[in-house]
Amino acid sequence: MIRGERVNLRAIERTDAGHLYRWLNDPEVMRFWGQPEATVSLAEIQRRIEEWLEREAELGRPAAFLIEDLDGNPVGLLVTSRERLPHRSLELSLLIGERERWGQGLGTDVLETFLDVCFAQWGFHRVWLRSEAYNERAHRLYRKCGFTQEAVLREAAYVDGQFHDVLIFARLATDGEPETPAENRVDEE
Repeated sequence: MIRGERVNLRAIERTDAGHLYRWLNDPEVMRFWGQPEATVSLAEIQRRIEEWLEREAELGRPAAFLIEDLDGNPVGLLVTSRERLPHRSLELSLLIGERERWGQGLGTDVLETFLDVCFAQWGFHRVWLRSEAYNERAHRLYRKCGFTQEAVLREAAYVDGQFHDVLIFARLATDGEPETPAENRVDEE
């Protein structure tokens, strides 16, 4: 288990299928994960979990994490993919599935906690992710956590009957700590 200040990240388990089924079939959650029309069967979710568990056995570390609040309540999913070991590069995808928990700083804690492990313990040099251009809330989160927008994939996603650009964000181990924007600073007295 990877412990953060607001969340814990634990390896995905077969018993997590029910939570994933609910989240991956919530149109609003999936819209911000780039797949609003996706209806995912329980069998497909179980298949994905088995793939993640196989990758975990190969890698010696989890390929997918259930995000829990500090009381142990499941709130989201973090999946790693496109791992390029010779280049020490890793793609990740983050989903807070409990909509009532959006805006509570859980995503920030997930990314900061996970990046610490990626860079300090697992030796990755580059962590990157993608997001549809309309997902401005996610872009604010990524920038807050020190990610830099690197590219725009023009009209690379078809969502809600329209083509949308997809933005690529990355953070390097050498980027150092992100600066806290003035609106997020706490004045010390």
